[in-house]
Amino acid sequence: MIIAAVIVFILLVPNYSYSAGSEVNAFQLNAMAQSLLEYIITNPGNPPNWGLNASQLSSFGLAVPNQPYHLDPFKVLELAYWELANYNQSSLAVCYANQTATGFQQFLSQYGITALYNSFDWVLTPTAPTNWSLSYTAVKQMLGLGRNYNFMLVIYPVFRVKIIPINGTQLATFLVNVTKFDTGQPVPNATVYVSYIAISFSSNNNENIVVGNVTGITSNSGSFVFTINMTPSSTNFYYIDAYASLGGLGDHGLYFNSTNNPLLSVVILPSLNASNINWVIFAHPHVLSGCISTCNPGQTALGLRVVGVFKSIYGYTFSALNFTLNPGRGSVSYPSVSCQYLTTSQTSNNYADCYWALPQTPMLLIAFVTRNSQSTSCNTPLTQIIVIPYGMLPEYYLSNREIIFGYSEKYTPVGTAKSIVYIGDSAYYVTLYLYYGGNVFGPMG
Repeated sequence: MIIAAVIVFILLVPNYSYSAGSEVNAFQLNAMAQSLLEYIITNPGNPPNWGLNASQLSSFGLAVPNQPYHLDPFKVLELAYWELANYNQSSLAVCYANQTATGFQQFLSQYGITALYNSFDWVLTPTAPTNWSLSYTAVKQMLGLGRNYNFMLVIYPVFRVKIIPINGTQLATFLVNVTKFDTGQPVPNATVYVSYIAISFSSNNNENIVVGNVTGITSNSGSFVFTINMTPSSTNFYYIDAYASLGGLGDHGLYFNSTNNPLLSVVILPSLNASNINWVIFAHPHVLSGCISTCNPGQTALGLRVVGVFKSIYGYTFSALNFTLNPGRGSVSYPSVSCQYLTTSQTSNNYADCYWALPQTPMLLIAFVTRNSQSTSCNTPLTQIIVIPYGMLPEYYLSNREIIFGYSEKYTPVGTAKSIVYIGDSAYYVTLYLYYGGNVFGPMG
C-alpha cells in the first residue's frame, strides 16, 4: 500500500498544471502543499526505520511505522542534524577534527566528519553534510518535485515550557512558565507534571540524591511554583523535567546544570555496520584538548566515573551504564563491558573514548559524571550532568526553537499547509511551504 501511495502521489503532481497564459493559482499550490505534508507525516519512508542513517533512503517520510501523525524522533533528530550542517550556526563553538587526538580524528573520518558543533551542551553534532545525512536534493526527487519547485518544512512546539530557579529561598525552588510558542501568550489551567533528580554534596563530598515528582496547575499567568526538599547551593546539581498539558496537547521543559568546562562530551552517530543501531560516543576532554580554551580538565581528572540513568516508557533506571573512562588508556568498564573501546590499540595516549551501542528504542539518557581526583586546578568541576537526547524527549533539541528542513524562495508563488503532529507525548506544529519558481504563466507540472 505504501508503494502504491507513492506512485499515486507522484502521478498527481503533474496534474496541477495550467494552460499557457493562465496565472499560477495559490489555491492549487496550497492543495499540492497539503498533499505533500499529508504524505510526509503519515508515511515512515523506506526503509521504514531509517532513523539517523539516510544513506539507503529511497522514500522520504517522518512517521513512526503504522502510526500516522506521530513522527519518529530519530528522523526528526536527523532533520536537526541537517539544519545544523546546512545553515550558518555562527553562535555555536566549533571543534575541527584535526584539533582532536589522532585516534578520535581517525574515527570521525570514517563518518566523513571534519568538524563538530557544541550544539546541545557538550552533545556534539556534525557541522557539514555526510553520506549518511539527509540530502535535500534527493528528498525533492523522492517527493516528485521538479526543478521549478522548492520546499521548506518547519517544526516547532505548541507550548514553550521554561523552568526558572528562584533565588533567596530556604529550599530549592523553581518556577514553571507555560506559554504558547508562536504568540507568547500565557497558558492558564494547564496541568504540570514535574519529575526531578537533585544531588547535593556534604562537606566530606558524600552525595545526597533526592528523586521526586509533583503535580500542579498553572495560574492565570501560566506559572506554577514547586520546591525540592534540599537546601540551595551553587554546588547542587539538578535535572528537572516539567510536562505541561492542556486539552490533549502537551510539551516538556527541561532544566539541568550546564558547564563551560566539561568532564565529558558525547556524540550520537548511526552504526555504519548494523541497521537499527546507533552509537553513543563518550569522548574524554583529553581527545578534545585542541578545542577547549581553558586548560585540559582531563589532565586533572585522573579518570572519570560515568553512571548512566535512562528514562524509558517504564520510568527511570539507575546504573544502567557504569564505567570508568581513563585519559590516555581508553576505558575500563565496571562491572561489565557495556562501554567498548573505539580502538584496540592501548599504546597511544589518544584513545580516551569509547562507545555504547544502542537499538533505536527512544530513551532519554542522563549521564552523571564524577572525576576521581579532588584537585581544584583548572576550575575543573567535581561532577557534570550530560543530557543525551536519544530519541525520547526530542524537545531537548526542539525546545524554544524551530527545526527547518529545506529552503525558502523570495518573490515566488507559495502554497502553505499546516498540521499538528506528535513526537512522543509532545505536540508540535509542522508547516510546509511549497515554492514555485517557474514561469507563472505556463504549466506548473
